[in-house]
Amino acid sequence: MYYNDSMLELKSPLAILGLVLSTSGILAGGYLLIERLFNRVLFSTFLTLTPRLLRAFFPYEPTIAWFEIRSNRNLYQSWDIALIYLLLLPIIFSLFIGFLPFFILKVLGVYDLGTAWLSIWFVFLCLNHLWAAVNQHAVEIKAQHRRATVETIKQRMKQDPRVTSKRWVSYFFSNWIKAPFTTLQLLITVVLFVLLHWPAWVIQAFNKGTKLDLSTNETRRNYYIGYMLLFTIIGLFLIFFFN
Repeated sequence: MYYNDSMLELKSPLAILGLVLSTSGILAGGYLLIERLFNRVLFSTFLTLTPRLLRAFFPYEPTIAWFEIRSNRNLYQSWDIALIYLLLLPIIFSLFIGFLPFFILKVLGVYDLGTAWLSIWFVFLCLNHLWAAVNQHAVEIKAQHRRATVETIKQRMKQDPRVTSKRWVSYFFSNWIKAPFTTLQLLITVVLFVLLHWPAWVIQAFNKGTKLDLSTNETRRNYYIGYMLLFTIIGLFLIFFFN
């Protein structure tokens, strides 16, 4: 009986692993199909635009330059950028979305995080969304006047304070709704990016002579096909024999 119980304990993790692997293979095939049908690389936009977004929020932060340099290199070699995003985005998403549940729990009397902590959290979100609103309006002006400098943008904001205030208020309140969803979209994108490309990073890390130039369409297509077949077959094998 002890032997059988031990075997049952060993079977379940292998079956779960098989499910994860086969699901990953299916995702790789699905993403390859989407990329071919729409002729659009989802990750290039993400890794290229995110440093620009950070620069808009922190224009004088020197560390942002490192993100820009790394993101302008081969997209599929920027594993360090992807892992940093994978670490930070869940934290940012939790900060954006977490205040409301804790506030509701406090009102219902289920759980009280503490008035002081909730107040600090609320003030932080207000300042963040206000700062984002200012930058969003600045980007809006920049889109209308491409040659506008920082000083020019500030002058345009001061010239019509009524319009400026109206745009700030509009962006401020919409950010309470949009920021969590935008962060969630970015999080899903970077999770998919890491999930699809970690085998290539591991191969190149352990075998320095191997170079997978996934920036080329043919190499990327062959890689996704190999990923899909290998992971799906191994996953189905584990599910079939160890479930």
